[in-house]
Amino acid sequence: MSNILATAIRNIPHLVAFDEMAKKKIDALELEKLLVYIVDTVDKTVLPFLAEQFDVLGYKGMKLATTEEQQREVIKKAIELKRYKGTVWAVKEALRTIGYPTAIITEGVGSGPNGWAEFKILLDGGNNFISASSIDDILKNVEEYKNTRSHLVGVSFSIDLGTENINLTDESVENPSVIDEDVLTVGSGFRYDGANVYDGSKNYSSDSDILEMEIITT
Repeated sequence: MSNILATAIRNIPHLVAFDEMAKKKIDALELEKLLVYIVDTVDKTVLPFLAEQFDVLGYKGMKLATTEEQQREVIKKAIELKRYKGTVWAVKEALRTIGYPTAIITEGVGSGPNGWAEFKILLDGGNNFISASSIDDILKNVEEYKNTRSHLVGVSFSIDLGTENINLTDESVENPSVIDEDVLTVGSGFRYDGANVYDGSKNYSSDSDILEMEIITT
């Protein structure tokens, strides 16, 4: 902390001592904890102003924060996110604040000479509404916090379907069976081993399933 004493009083011993004590107290403050207290207690109408002050507007967080709770979380993490910007932790933490708490980042997924700099992200869709625009928002959020040399090449969403049924249909009336040694198990009650005929109307699964979809970025 710089010297804020006026030139005329910088040589007065007791004022210098008081100034040094104040510096130590201020330097010892844990700003992250202080910010958490402020953000948790202020009225929600103040949140946009705090977001602007701590530079988390737009795709740095506030644009993607759909609830008041998420907005407060984005602001509370502002100092740490700026401090660790460019790290995997910052990307994961930024995603957590906007509703994706279990993001899995896999680095070095490419096969070319620059494969070491390519990475993918797996997100648990949870209760989030996933659309083309929300995916674009996520990509821009990641862009804000990743390091400049890394390139995001894919985003996958894992969605727990619970006990819901999945109905698969196709355009053909009937597909002939294929006899081979492969065995495919789908859901809880259907095993395809070449002896069954799939006609586009089979209802797959009444158990708990996970649906995964992947978006390839360019």
